Amino acid sequence: MSVTGVLGRALLASIFIKSGLEHLQNPDPIVRAAKGAEIPEPELVVKVNSAVMVGAGTMLALGVAPRLASTALAVSLVLTTVVGHPFWDKQGAERMHQQTHFLKNLALFGALLAVGSRK
Repeated sequence: MSVTGVLGRALLASIFIKSGLEHLQNPDPIVRAAKGAEIPEPELVVKVNSAVMVGAGTMLALGVAPRLASTALAVSLVLTTVVGHPFWDKQGAERMHQQTHFLKNLALFGALLAVGSRK
């Protein structure tokens, strides 16, 4: 793989590793959001999702099974995006803020699809 490919993978993985670690250390805000979205067993879901972000993010950064890692992160990102950035329930500046994060996550999803489709 090229230097830019290795660097790009590591940079993409960094947000998942950082967020996963933060959510494992301080899960309460994410658990509250999951409860508000009526996710069953929100504490467990947050822990598993956070562990997937750290584990698959690390795999992606190291180039270990990048297709599997990017697929796991993409699946994880769907739940994270819908629960964490429900702009459709917000008004004014908060709506714009959440919509920006929602679109940022869509861009990350696209990057994961691109990485996962590489041979």
